[in-house]
Amino acid sequence: MTQAEQRAIAELRKATGLTGGAFAVVRGEDVRKECFGFADREAGRSITENSIFDIASNSKAFTSMLGAVGAQEARFDWDAPVRTYYPEFGLPDEYAAAHMTGRDLGCHRSGLARHEFMRARVYTSVADMAQRTRFMELSRGFRESYEYNNHMFIALGHILACAFSAPWEALIRARIAEPLNMEMSFRGEACDPALDWALPYRADGKGGALRVDRPDNPVAGPCGGVRTNLVSMVRWLRCLLDSGAPLCGKEAFSELIRTNMPTADEGNIELCNGYALGWRTSAYRGRRLVWHGGSIGGFNSNVSFFPDEGTGIVVLLNTSGTWGAGMLRDVLLDELCGAEPRSLGGELAAWHKSAEHGAEPLARARTGRMPTDAEFRTFGGRFYHPAYDDFTVSRRDGDVWLDYGRFRARVRMLPDGAALACEDDPQPDWMELHETENGLAVATSDLAMRLPFQRID
Repeated sequence: MTQAEQRAIAELRKATGLTGGAFAVVRGEDVRKECFGFADREAGRSITENSIFDIASNSKAFTSMLGAVGAQEARFDWDAPVRTYYPEFGLPDEYAAAHMTGRDLGCHRSGLARHEFMRARVYTSVADMAQRTRFMELSRGFRESYEYNNHMFIALGHILACAFSAPWEALIRARIAEPLNMEMSFRGEACDPALDWALPYRADGKGGALRVDRPDNPVAGPCGGVRTNLVSMVRWLRCLLDSGAPLCGKEAFSELIRTNMPTADEGNIELCNGYALGWRTSAYRGRRLVWHGGSIGGFNSNVSFFPDEGTGIVVLLNTSGTWGAGMLRDVLLDELCGAEPRSLGGELAAWHKSAEHGAEPLARARTGRMPTDAEFRTFGGRFYHPAYDDFTVSRRDGDVWLDYGRFRARVRMLPDGAALACEDDPQPDWMELHETENGLAVATSDLAMRLPFQRID
């Protein structure tokens, strides 16, 4: 491990509570793999190159690779309406639903709002999640602009399953993992105790980390459900650096890394940012970069490569909420570019500020009060949305609680008359409830709009 890498990891561990991780640097035929910290902090078990991590949104690239395979075999066309393969596809906007293509889904220009919070409650199937899009509110116009959307990658996974006439998980195993000899499992599957699992932790915002539950919702597979290790991710990176071989041809692969939508620039050394198909694109220190990050409760990841130079990196971390994968990515890319090592001080200061901002809802909840009987008559009961299913607000144990699948929180009244249900966590999820004529308008921690829930009990 270089001095710059050692220094960066030491800074990250001290400032953010980063528990452990593994990374690799590929330069042509040369591969260097490094591991640090703990897979199980409490047991003192170290991270190894075989430790299995959730790679979160880096799973999207596997879904898009499946699209490239389908395109090469004439099973799938990125520019054909998705109803060609899945006639039941629907949205509140019929024009958008009828004209939506796989490319629209794969580059985040569908117009659908993010709708992340529903996966706290909805543990069904990829197929069921795909059909729920007809009930999900849009946040902008079709093809109007970029908005990152996990749910549309779930839909894309189902559309590819329809095109191949096989489940997404089986396709990823047969068409990607097995040809590359990758060890792979998926969220929702039981963890084989004989394997080397990295346990999940989350930064507490004060320099420590909390042990958390492993994400287990199986519906997230196509957008974020792959689990694998550093050895396997190096094999994946080598495939990417070889223009998709042996999985697909160069022409099919080139579609995956061609920019479709512009996104915001990251700073003065990374410009011309965009989104391709399951990949982000940019110019990093003047070099064409293809990359993606991943984050889910307990895990962070990053895969980045310079396709014109045959070099790239993989970062796997078992602590979420640290920005660590992105910061370590920059250190490794700077080394590949021959740039002088940078200080992480400014980025860590920005991370601390973000962590403080993320904790503000918890401070609001702690200054709130329990609902009165009259307020409970407004906010208590069972409420339903056709995409989200139902949540309940009820009295128990001398308090008022909101229950929505795995999300459970006390309800507190705010000065403006809204009710806030906020997790008692350094970086909490939350639901804010506002009275309407027929139920409640609900804002969530992931969505900048209010959703209509109807009272059903």
